[in-house]
Amino acid sequence: MDIQAIINGIVTAGEQEIASIESKAEAQVRSIRNAAEAEADKQKDRILKDAHVRLNRTQAVISQRAAMQALQMHANARQQLILMVLEKARVDMDTIRTKAEYPSILGVLIHDAIHAILPSLVREQKMILHVDKRDESALDSIEIPFKDRVLVQCDIHCSGGCEVESDDGMVRVLNTFESRFERALPQVQQDLSVYFEEKITSS
Repeated sequence: MDIQAIINGIVTAGEQEIASIESKAEAQVRSIRNAAEAEADKQKDRILKDAHVRLNRTQAVISQRAAMQALQMHANARQQLILMVLEKARVDMDTIRTKAEYPSILGVLIHDAIHAILPSLVREQKMILHVDKRDESALDSIEIPFKDRVLVQCDIHCSGGCEVESDDGMVRVLNTFESRFERALPQVQQDLSVYFEEKITSS
């Protein structure tokens, strides 16, 4: 075999080896590229999933805050309505004395207060009836129970009604408009709250 043939054989073998190496290299490049693209897709999916979770969480927080703010506004509106009604009731209470039926109302309040205190008194014990100076003339038309045991004093200031106490000051019954209003206030507020809740919800 001549030298040229040997050289040609070496060249051919070298070219084949180079082609094989290039083929393997290209296969590795494709494998690496595919693996990288697959990992990139996974990373992208994880990022999108995390972003979606964060978005859902943020939306939930915003929705919760909005709901809480709406409830607070709702409660504030209801409370404002209740305060307006109570204030009007207080204003109206100050005008009851000017009404023609006030003396009969005062008579009922005096009657109730005296009968409420009686069980707490000893036999024949005196009691003091306290009324507003403005009610002095109205007393003329009122039949006071157990009048012989009652000392009348016009020494309180109120929108109407009376107070009765034992002569030793140990027992006292408050039956003024203000005291009755304060006693009824928790129930009135509850009733108004339910009423306005129904009104606001149905509107």
